[in-house]
Amino acid sequence: MKIIITGAGIAGLSTYLHLRKHLPNPPGDSPDSQHTIHIYESHHARTSSNPQPPETFDTLSSSTALVGGGLGVSPNGMRVLHDLSPQLHAAVATQGYPCENFIFMGQNGWTLGVQRTGDKGGFEGLEGREEVCVALSRGGLWKCLMDEVGEGVVRYRKVVSVRERENGGGVVVFEDGGEEGADLVVGADGVRSVVRSGLFGASYGPVYTGVSGIGGFIKGGPLPARVVDNRAMVFTFGRTGFFGYASGSPAEANNLMWWSSFETDSLPSKTNLNPEEIKAELKKRHSAWADPTVQDIVDKAEVESIYPTWVLPDLPHWGENGIVLVGDAAHAMSPTTGQGASQALEDGQTLALLLAETLTKAYASAPTERESTFVQDGKEAVALTMHLFYQIRKPRVAEIVERGRKLDRGKNTMGVIAEYSMYCFLWVMMHFPSVAKRILGDVNVKLYGWSAKQEIKEAFEKME
Repeated sequence: MKIIITGAGIAGLSTYLHLRKHLPNPPGDSPDSQHTIHIYESHHARTSSNPQPPETFDTLSSSTALVGGGLGVSPNGMRVLHDLSPQLHAAVATQGYPCENFIFMGQNGWTLGVQRTGDKGGFEGLEGREEVCVALSRGGLWKCLMDEVGEGVVRYRKVVSVRERENGGGVVVFEDGGEEGADLVVGADGVRSVVRSGLFGASYGPVYTGVSGIGGFIKGGPLPARVVDNRAMVFTFGRTGFFGYASGSPAEANNLMWWSSFETDSLPSKTNLNPEEIKAELKKRHSAWADPTVQDIVDKAEVESIYPTWVLPDLPHWGENGIVLVGDAAHAMSPTTGQGASQALEDGQTLALLLAETLTKAYASAPTERESTFVQDGKEAVALTMHLFYQIRKPRVAEIVERGRKLDRGKNTMGVIAEYSMYCFLWVMMHFPSVAKRILGDVNVKLYGWSAKQEIKEAFEKME
């Protein structure tokens, strides 16, 4: 079977690694019968965001290989990494900063509550040691995945369109006019996915949420005591937006990761953003915030651009006829969820495990003399994989996306009454777990206790 992955970001690289690990070898010893997996990426990696603002807001967040900014890999994401490779898991944990706690604050300096990030808080069914959220740069996670993939695997060639292949599968069309077909095309090419456009046209493009953000890293100074003493990531809510910070590397590196999100009414069609103006707006927005760490970050921060937050409308499906979507190409979600990277990792794991299971069944049921039968079985395996992939992943992702929409309301500009109502709500949720469970459900159990293997097992049991 030949597979093409478009996009060498977190979703694309992790999907490649899962496929490489889990796909069963076809019957027969011929090298021609082995699986072939190609990764194509349009953009060469960068170590930081481009110092020149992009020409239009449409180009922001379009590159799956953009290396810059920070993220958190949640316990569920760390478990996926460990399942993929203990060495990869260790590399990511070493690259970043394990955050054992989330601290929630108000802009007035109040500590609203502390929440453990670990996945063993009374959960059932999780094996092994406790995982916690790991904060690190997007580039750090990307590099760990690239190191695991190895040199020479990613091919830098721009895919401009995708179409169905007459005999099943897909065909990718390159900017230079070349074409290449595959039994399965995996669109891991981000929120502005070319593969998604091939499936649906322009009808399901990204939608601006009304929230934008800026952020970066401050190196050299001592980390805030609140971060080090509590091994924490700090989230501060306020009347004029949201501010977060954590260590983005091991504590001894003194590398502070920060981000600020805020409501903006609309996006201009083009940008000529002035870093000094952005910095002035940042200072103005957080001038009344009581946390001295926020003020220190704002004073020291070097700001290059503004990054809008995009989400996708609900798609009718995530793939058909040998073309499938993963990661942001299928379900771009607000950074507020803290699950973007982890859901991309879960996608790759689920897709690979499903394809491995369906191919195993196809190989077992096919006759020995079966050149033509194998193709048909391969098509059926891919079709069933895509059907079950959407069936298993869609409810999981939809719940997280909806939670992100609700949380984003806390980043909108608000009045005093709304601000303090939000503080009271967060304080109650943090200090009265039984009330939080009654109102919100077992949020962390749902987030961290999900298992692709269990979901796949149950899906096949229902089919028997």
